[in-house]
Amino acid sequence: MTRHVLTPHPGLAPAIGYYLTAMEEVREQVRNAVKDIDVKSLGSPAFLGAHSIGALVLHIGEAEWWWMQCNVAGHEITEEDAKAPYWDVLDEPNAFESKGYTAEFCLNEIDKIRNQTRDLLFGLGENDLERIFSFERHGEVRDHSLRWILHHLIDHEAQHKGQILMLKRIMAIR
Repeated sequence: MTRHVLTPHPGLAPAIGYYLTAMEEVREQVRNAVKDIDVKSLGSPAFLGAHSIGALVLHIGEAEWWWMQCNVAGHEITEEDAKAPYWDVLDEPNAFESKGYTAEFCLNEIDKIRNQTRDLLFGLGENDLERIFSFERHGEVRDHSLRWILHHLIDHEAQHKGQILMLKRIMAIR
């Protein structure tokens, strides 16, 4: 019989550790879905208007970086940040293919971001889960708790994982 359980990531406040463990589980599923995809398939959209699988992988990292580094850690976006391979990666779907990124490159980029997230979470405790982080978008202030942000990141990555798996089927990628 197979047994599936979640245990909190060691060294973190238990509740935060459970979120990170869930994030790691979904990340491993994304990794397994894309690790063997060739450069052409990774960069080519499955159909007109679709994002490529590689761009979706980098977008997963971009979202995590923005939520954790800019909102939770308070980092202000710099010109250097805007040059990162993952930054605004979905804005120009046709541009991704010309970059020639490998699956390994894309996965390494999101691993670097996950390491930053992990480091940030090690400095937080149970009480921080209810801490509110505010930002302004389109002239409206938005408030989110750390608990909501971590849940959102799990949900966001899981949704894109499903999208990636669907694109693999459409493109007949094994």
